[in-house]
Amino acid sequence: MEKVDRKTVVRELMSRHPLFRKKFLNRPDHPFGGMSKSQRNVVMALNLYPAMNMGQLAVEANVSLQQITKTVNALEDMGYVRRYIDRANRRQIWVSLSEECQNMIRNSCDANDGLLVESFSSLSDEDMLKLQEAVRTVLRIVNKMEDRPLQDLNEKGHRQEK
Repeated sequence: MEKVDRKTVVRELMSRHPLFRKKFLNRPDHPFGGMSKSQRNVVMALNLYPAMNMGQLAVEANVSLQQITKTVNALEDMGYVRRYIDRANRRQIWVSLSEECQNMIRNSCDANDGLLVESFSSLSDEDMLKLQEAVRTVLRIVNKMEDRPLQDLNEKGHRQEK
């Protein structure tokens, strides 16, 4: 029988799809546990995409356009995000995670991997291989259903008609 790398299975489960990352980042014991729900949603959204404009971020984080500026301001004050003006369209403001925040997420994921590998230790290698295949199957199916990418959003965060 093939030997299974449990950490690889856990990583696939937790980091290959936004749903799993969201569940991980939304835990109350996570380092970002002191944040408001809208702040966590913004961090989760920015963890999925390298940068987004304010309209896209509001849609992806499920935060109102009125609230997004306040939320981003608070995150910027905490040192978790940075914002910058688009050179081509100076009215566009882009937001991305700071290096510090990316490191916190990476470190938390590494620590969480160890805990998850331990929780899966009661499963046999055969069961882990089945789980790995199931995760890959679910991801293939879910990826077929996902909405169009963010590039299809206009600057106000609405879907563009084609």
